[in-house]
Amino acid sequence: MKPGTLGYLSGAPRVSTRPDAEASGPKSHILGFIGAFRKLGWQVRPFIVGDRMPAQWVGSGSERKLRRGVFHRVAADMVRLALAWRNRQAAWKEIGPVDWVYERFGVFQSLGRAFQRRGIPWVLETNGPFFYEAKTERRSIALSAVARRLEIQAYRDCDVLVCITSPLRDIIVREAGVPEDKIVLVPNGVDTQRFDPAKADGSRYFSMPTLGFVGSLIAWQGLDRLTTALAELRAQGADWALVVAGDGPERAAWEKLARDRGLDDRVLFLGSVPWEQVPAVLGRIDVGYSGQVPLKIGAMYHSPLKLYEYLAMGKPVIAAAYEDALRVVEPGHTGYLFAPDSMDELKAVLKEALRNRDRWEAMGAAARRLVVSRHSWEARITHLVKEVERIVGRRGA
Repeated sequence: MKPGTLGYLSGAPRVSTRPDAEASGPKSHILGFIGAFRKLGWQVRPFIVGDRMPAQWVGSGSERKLRRGVFHRVAADMVRLALAWRNRQAAWKEIGPVDWVYERFGVFQSLGRAFQRRGIPWVLETNGPFFYEAKTERRSIALSAVARRLEIQAYRDCDVLVCITSPLRDIIVREAGVPEDKIVLVPNGVDTQRFDPAKADGSRYFSMPTLGFVGSLIAWQGLDRLTTALAELRAQGADWALVVAGDGPERAAWEKLARDRGLDDRVLFLGSVPWEQVPAVLGRIDVGYSGQVPLKIGAMYHSPLKLYEYLAMGKPVIAAAYEDALRVVEPGHTGYLFAPDSMDELKAVLKEALRNRDRWEAMGAAARRLVVSRHSWEARITHLVKEVERIVGRRGA
């Protein structure tokens, strides 16, 4: 398919590309996606609801406000439901006819329907079973039955459904009854020009070996387990520092844990870091950490952006052995893997990495080459366009 015109939709009120946006992961994903389409010659007309919302909806502390009680969650849900209808019409009026429309799914939102009714293919991307995640893992919605019904209906009705991992695809097929042949797998990627180790200034947070984590401080990120492991290893003479860039509901508890385990001088919580500064943060660490623990739903369906960003910055990674990590981490070559439910394996790879620190530079260079050649956003979009063309073409035949 020759480059054409794409409508890019995001209906979630809290997801924004503005500098003050609290949700940095979605912001990075959206900007990477749109940027890659444009680099490949596409014209992109974005309609991002979060960019039009008041600061209190998208800025620091906005998610915490939604978790304060049922009243706040119900009120927020009602606002999102009202916005869905209004923004569906507004998106069509603003964007108009395009070759196809690509929507990042948000709870209660299905903006692409307005385009589909006019014969334009509606490609819908999901990053998780939101009806489950927002209620159970994040506890940010109240009208969960309504959210589930609308979400499943959107998955069934769209022309193409994009999932970020095969475990997520399997959940959607099982829970929503979506035919597998209309699903495209597109893992996260990275902007390798923005995440470039050549741009690092050479400064550091600690002089000692330093782990780094970038992301939301949510229970399934597993930083409590990492902190415990670091404290136990320190007592054995295997000493690490840790830099944590991000905010979230677990921050206070994890800061207290670090203090209680005597790691005050070795664990630095930076809080929420502006999106533009994330590459600089990663330039000041030695090894990236991505150690998600099993979710309550069973399968780990996330595709961690942080993995690709660490590697693009020339950093080897220590990662829980889930799908994305298994794709990009070759033990001893680009990083280290451990079983997600094994504290013993985590401590073992932390010790192994320290023993091999003279190889970190070479491992980081190999990691950088890997993501530049195979895991850039441009590579992801090239694959996506081919698959969408195949599925839409098959339906139109």
